[in-house]
Amino acid sequence: MSALRADARRNLELVLEAASQAFAELGPEVSVDEIARRAGVGHGTVFRRFPTKSALMAAVLRLRLEELADRAEQLVAGGDPAAAFDEFVWLAAEACRRDRAFFEGVAMCEGFAEVADAKRRVHACAGVLLAHAQEAGAVRGDVTVDDVSTLVGSSVLAAAGTREAEAWRRYVEIILAGLRPAP
Repeated sequence: MSALRADARRNLELVLEAASQAFAELGPEVSVDEIARRAGVGHGTVFRRFPTKSALMAAVLRLRLEELADRAEQLVAGGDPAAAFDEFVWLAAEACRRDRAFFEGVAMCEGFAEVADAKRRVHACAGVLLAHAQEAGAVRGDVTVDDVSTLVGSSVLAAAGTREAEAWRRYVEIILAGLRPAP
């Protein structure tokens, strides 16, 4: 792949930033025209780089997933397994809360190799964090990474439908308490 000209690179950065904000704020249904408007470019500029809105969403989600995976890898290398697991759960919950397209979009864009690869990386790190927390006796042994992902994502989505702005925090606290082994 050839290097982008400076103006093309700048436009790509503007489009990705605008798309990231628009998907986070408005969800997957935001129009490409709205993203282009926010980026200050024509919609043709968006489509020259991303042939579909799904391809654009996949590019944004890959970046988000890679950020989460990078942080998860740091947590794996850290000390206390229980604290590392809890921090990862909070990071994942915050990602879902902050970005309306994150939880829904990952499932919508799994057909894109870059999203699938980044998701596998997050999943693998989450699995190590979970296993370490289970070995330390901080999390029930019957819990899977898929359980954690489903519970956290679903609780944040459910909280979005409430009048209580911070309900998601309470839901995540309940989930974390429920993942602990019985005394």
